Amino acid sequence: MKTITTLLKIFFAVITLSMVSCSSDDSGNSTGPINSGELKLIAIDTAKVNTISITGTNEQTILNKLVNSSSYIGDFCISPDGTKFIYVNQQMEGTVPNLVFVREIRKANIDGTGDVKLYEIPNPETHIGKIKYCSDGKIFFRTYTNFPDVTQNLHVMNADGTGLTNVSWGSDIIDASDDRAYYLVNTTAGAQILDADADNGLPGMYHTENLSSADDIGDGVFTNDGKYVVIPYKENSTIKAKVVDMATKASETLTLITGLGTGWTNYHLEMASDGKRGIVTITGSDYTKSKTYVFNRETGVVEVPFENNDENIFDVYVH
Repeated sequence: MKTITTLLKIFFAVITLSMVSCSSDDSGNSTGPINSGELKLIAIDTAKVNTISITGTNEQTILNKLVNSSSYIGDFCISPDGTKFIYVNQQMEGTVPNLVFVREIRKANIDGTGDVKLYEIPNPETHIGKIKYCSDGKIFFRTYTNFPDVTQNLHVMNADGTGLTNVSWGSDIIDASDDRAYYLVNTTAGAQILDADADNGLPGMYHTENLSSADDIGDGVFTNDGKYVVIPYKENSTIKAKVVDMATKASETLTLITGLGTGWTNYHLEMASDGKRGIVTITGSDYTKSKTYVFNRETGVVEVPFENNDENIFDVYVH
């Protein structure tokens, strides 16, 4: 099933974008040191943060938040300079009716040291969605509720957890550009990029990428420099990615994984800080353990995948 965001939600998203975004005269702003050497991979194993080599070996746990079977890391993001990461810590303890929920955003050094809490949700019905560590020292994140009312909100805070700004929100944000001038959403019309400064300071639609042939659309990402958006999607037995040039709005298609089985699949794509290399991790009913593929956006080369060490690794991140 495709990821669906209604046009009504897009309308509210457009109305509120200008309240939380920095204006930009163009779509490609450089940011932070770029890793042009060997890629550094981090695998999320339920509630553990593990470093692994480019071939999936030498796995080491650098942060362990496993308390019980309800512990897991909801989302994760490496800082643009590769020195720190933020993550969503999800915990549940106790028994009904005395359940205790912990939903918080935490920050640590890239080696797992210095783990500190930045933000905690006070309402047990509120969830934390997408998080983004931006190079200007701001952290962008989304919260939402499903009960008793469906609500969505956007937040921006400093990297130390201070200066929280709350803005009413109305759309599922998949990713934001580093300067928060552009936002990516999936809709019934395809993947849409919203521009926070499209018309004399007013937000509006920047580009729609038609993916009507897709069986489902995965979570796309902006490259670190903001020059491209990479959107993974499944088409028949193949995982592909649309690479959208933010300056020209032209796109090209990359074929990442072929020969999928007939069962369900789940896939997760991330781009390295150089904007050229990326990884896609896939799991599903035809996989005993997930597999991670390293690819090059410029050359189209996809390396032979490696199998992750644990069956609970679904998301691998890269710098």
